[in-house]
Amino acid sequence: GRSLGYPLTIFSLFATWFGAETCISSAGRAYEEGFSLTSAEPFAYGITLMLTGVIFAVPMWRMKLTTMADFFRIRYDGRVEKVAALMLIPPSVLWSAAQLRGFGQVLTTITSLELGTAVAIAAGFCVVYTTLGGLLADAITDLIQGGLLILGLVLLVVVVVIDQGGIMAALASIDPARVTIVGPDVSPTFFGLLEEYAIPIAGSVVAVELLSRVIAARSPQVARNGAVVAGGLYVVIGAIPVLLGLIAARLVPNLPDAEQFLPALALQVLPSAGYVLFVGALISAILSTVDTILLVAGGLLAHNLIGPAFHVTDERAKLRLARTGVVFVGATALYLALGGRGVAELV
Repeated sequence: GRSLGYPLTIFSLFATWFGAETCISSAGRAYEEGFSLTSAEPFAYGITLMLTGVIFAVPMWRMKLTTMADFFRIRYDGRVEKVAALMLIPPSVLWSAAQLRGFGQVLTTITSLELGTAVAIAAGFCVVYTTLGGLLADAITDLIQGGLLILGLVLLVVVVVIDQGGIMAALASIDPARVTIVGPDVSPTFFGLLEEYAIPIAGSVVAVELLSRVIAARSPQVARNGAVVAGGLYVVIGAIPVLLGLIAARLVPNLPDAEQFLPALALQVLPSAGYVLFVGALISAILSTVDTILLVAGGLLAHNLIGPAFHVTDERAKLRLARTGVVFVGATALYLALGGRGVAELV
């Protein structure tokens, strides 16, 4: 009904964008390799949200789109719409697989489950949760999950800083060699630096997951301002996992998998109640991304491909088709998650 106000728009955009790679992968990379300003997380992806709001939110909202593929039908024709849908679905499935892999990583740190079993359980839970819900329900749970995520990360960083003896002592514990302006694989030229930001920004600034929220806002102003505020929130909160990877690496040395760093750190420094809260925050970050991806990919499949091909016009039939699409996309994401080597690789 295009009814999302500022709280639901901001937190839905923030929580959708803030996934497993923002928490688990970026913290693991900082733990293992250090940090540079050319890292995509959190700066490039935060700028992406802001640019989505400034450049694309208002014109896309005014077109009254249901999916991103609708834009190509309006601008060109039905054939281009179908090609666009076929191109937009696979990236969403891969990103969903990354989130499921991250969910599995969390479960392996708090249970004795094997990674494959944990990923399968995560996929089953996410598919059921998303199939039973809808876009408005998704936005409302994003608001709750976003709040839990912020609370959990702030709790963890406060406990670690206190354990280190305060903010100055924590910052002083960072090895200067692990913080650079330019990453080791980046050309130290203007165009080398530009490329590091251009790839994530140009590749994501019209991501279907973002636009599904922008076009659901109640006005073009809410769509634009909500995306800009969500981008700023993303940069601030997204810096916490990176900071933890730098100041707390020595607390959990010699991990076999760097992507287990954040859950392992929480397990070591937080009391039981705090750890439960933090695990809930991690799972919230993953769920709030997965449900949106599954809804968007299932919607593209049902609304732009299968529905028109079989001339489906009944609203109940459309709903059943969309739910079936969610299940199909979830099963495909599970297959890819089980075959992937990590969250970062899948992203």
